[in-house]
Amino acid sequence: MLEQILQGATSFVQPVSLLFVGVGVLVGTAVGLVPGLNGLTTLALMIPFVYGADPAIGLSFLLAIHAVVNTASAVPAILIGIPGEPASAATVIDGHKLAQQGRGGEAIGAALAASGIGGVFGALVLLALLPVLAPIVLYFKSPDTLMIALFGISLIGVLAKGSMAKGLLAGALGMLLATVGYQDTSGVPRFWFEMDFLLDGFALVPVTLGLFAVPEILSMGATGRTIADEKAPPVNARQVFFGAAQAFKHWVAVLRSSLIGVCTGVVPGLGGATAPWLAYMSAAETSREKHKFGQGSVEGVIAPEASNNSKEGGSLIPTLAFGIPGSSSMALLIGAFYLFGLTPGPEFLEKNMPTAVHMTITVAVANIGAAVLTILVGAQLSAVTRVPGRILAPILMLTLLLGTYATSNEPMDLVVLMVFGIMGLAMKELNYSRPCFLIGFVLAPMIETYLHISLRAHGWSFLLRPVSLLVFLALAVIMARNVSQRRKVAFQ
Repeated sequence: MLEQILQGATSFVQPVSLLFVGVGVLVGTAVGLVPGLNGLTTLALMIPFVYGADPAIGLSFLLAIHAVVNTASAVPAILIGIPGEPASAATVIDGHKLAQQGRGGEAIGAALAASGIGGVFGALVLLALLPVLAPIVLYFKSPDTLMIALFGISLIGVLAKGSMAKGLLAGALGMLLATVGYQDTSGVPRFWFEMDFLLDGFALVPVTLGLFAVPEILSMGATGRTIADEKAPPVNARQVFFGAAQAFKHWVAVLRSSLIGVCTGVVPGLGGATAPWLAYMSAAETSREKHKFGQGSVEGVIAPEASNNSKEGGSLIPTLAFGIPGSSSMALLIGAFYLFGLTPGPEFLEKNMPTAVHMTITVAVANIGAAVLTILVGAQLSAVTRVPGRILAPILMLTLLLGTYATSNEPMDLVVLMVFGIMGLAMKELNYSRPCFLIGFVLAPMIETYLHISLRAHGWSFLLRPVSLLVFLALAVIMARNVSQRRKVAFQ
């Protein structure tokens, strides 16, 4: 095993390999920085360019692009309130507040440093588990995925700032709209109103961009003001590096969020947009400065970004061990495996361990490279917060429309974007939580599907599995803490 690890590391440091990884980092960073562009689409477009290359080099090139899109997508989420990827939506909550306060450079530095650490953490966990991947992946069954999803839904109250009732209503509305289209286990269409487009349900990209991006762009264009407070001091490199140091100051939150990202990435179908929300809500529950969450908390930026990148190492575990994609991007990567004549699974690990090690090192190095590169230009990127809204808004709206259409080449997605944009604007004005809506929308199909499978396979006895009991214990602790804190507030 040690010999194979050394062989994989040696192949990685070859000049051609480093060149491909470097180009992949540049491409992925550029895609992540542009609001509306989609990493999944970019990955699909890049696959033909590596045809005929060495499998380890070609797969690492694609993996480098995929790994750093999430890193760079934090920048538009923070500076203009538009998540470059759906997984960066959680970063908008506190990151954009910090940008409006003139602390955008600090937020960028903290987010990128946390992303880099999270990516390295996920890669190290993957490297450590490569010899024993099979039993770990096999342990997670449908009841465990169900309970983790239920845990995420139960923490909606953490995101519901202000009125708890409004937060729960927003979450329920998200769950309701997630039922549009074919039911996954039965194949029965629901709420499609004889419109073929609705049979596949609402796509996550236009929904996310509509909820978070369109209201910000419309508000920006209507007021004509800059994003950052005009009285705030301009962002400089010192502020960016100060933010990066905050990630090391809050190292407990970084490691906890990275662990959450790895664990959710391991479970097929659970990672993606779920991991950052779970990490954010966990940080909001355990932080000593809870009152700052939603108002501009550095921890609120660190937590989702650390998990956002660490989950990629976790999602590679089922992909390499069984050929089961841990996310939609991993499904594309499996297609690239077949392009090179490789079949991911136990046999792949047995015969091609150096290639797996090569890919694992790529995840770590690409994350560090993207974080360092973006931190170095963070102060210059923050200048966008000083651009007048009437100039910036039309440019962003055009980018948003092009990016949404390019995701699936479906004109109706533009209609979905605008409908959810109007809904997002109304929710913002009426103080209904958009994050709560998105959490309900993301987790509802998962809960419905895995509840059906769990009951069919295990009956109600699935509630006695270790993961189920652990989730119930965690919920009991959280509820007890909330009750205790409310009593303290009442007595004060």
